[in-house]
Amino acid sequence: MTRVYWVDSRKAEGFLVAAACAVAGISTSAYYQFVGRGGPSVKDWADARLVNMMVDIHRASDKTYGVPRMTRELADRGIEANHKRVERLMRENNLVGVHKRRKVRTTIPAEENPPVPDLVGRRFAPGEPDVAWCSDF
Repeated sequence: MTRVYWVDSRKAEGFLVAAACAVAGISTSAYYQFVGRGGPSVKDWADARLVNMMVDIHRASDKTYGVPRMTRELADRGIEANHKRVERLMRENNLVGVHKRRKVRTTIPAEENPPVPDLVGRRFAPGEPDVAWCSDF
């Protein structure tokens, strides 16, 4: 719901338009310009239909689809929508995809250190006590 629609619904509840516009962060002239043109435009209806379809796709994908996948899925369904439009509508309607976690590398070996020699020779059961010592730190 855009801010203008929100102001319109507050007006229907009996609130002052000026107060609702101040809360929504729009000017009263912008609200009255919207009201003067007779309600939602053809573009507004097209965006609303597209958002409804995007919400259905988002739910069907377990809320994992972001803008690139959403744009591809809409194209597969025969709906031509620019990725910028999809991005704007997803942002306005809080539809967020899942991002892959970045791999964090915590141990980076120094290249100048030589490899440690294997003094035990991979014999992990030496057979008698006090032959091989190891530690864990």
